[in-house]
Amino acid sequence: MKLIKRAIALVTLFLVSATAVASETQKVQNFSFKDIDGKAHQFSEYKGKWVIVNYWATFCGPCVAEIPALNSVAKRFKDKAVVLGMEAGETPTDELKQFMDQKKIAYPVIPTQDSTMFALGLVYGVPTTFIVNPEGEIVDTHMGAITSAMLQNYLSADKAKTSIAKDKSDCLTDFC
Repeated sequence: MKLIKRAIALVTLFLVSATAVASETQKVQNFSFKDIDGKAHQFSEYKGKWVIVNYWATFCGPCVAEIPALNSVAKRFKDKAVVLGMEAGETPTDELKQFMDQKKIAYPVIPTQDSTMFALGLVYGVPTTFIVNPEGEIVDTHMGAITSAMLQNYLSADKAKTSIAKDKSDCLTDFC
């Protein structure tokens, strides 16, 4: 019984701390990384766009299951968002390229690198997805498989905020 109580206490503590961290926006510090072809990049290259940073591994079932959702968002919102697949399973590059071809991954895949593993925060397991707004702030962290609808909510909410702000600027009274 003591073991069960301790487990419940630990899970509760973890969830409370994860919620507290997720509720605050945190600015992403710039970091460099190399894509699967060895080309160097800086995270700051993506400023002005939403960045969906997905930590995953080829051997992870939920990670593989979310690939179609990430592909969909990468294609549909290519002008306002970028998906970065941060492979965290230390898969050799040749195997990773084969896996990408098999699964038809349509977004950049970044092999495991020291510079990327904790660049946005602690990754307790895969899949873990960080949502970074166009200002470079982490607005949410999601552990577990993510869906296309979840991701689209961020991108659509951004559009709604922009149109509300535009409508208010056209308003001549306080009752708009």
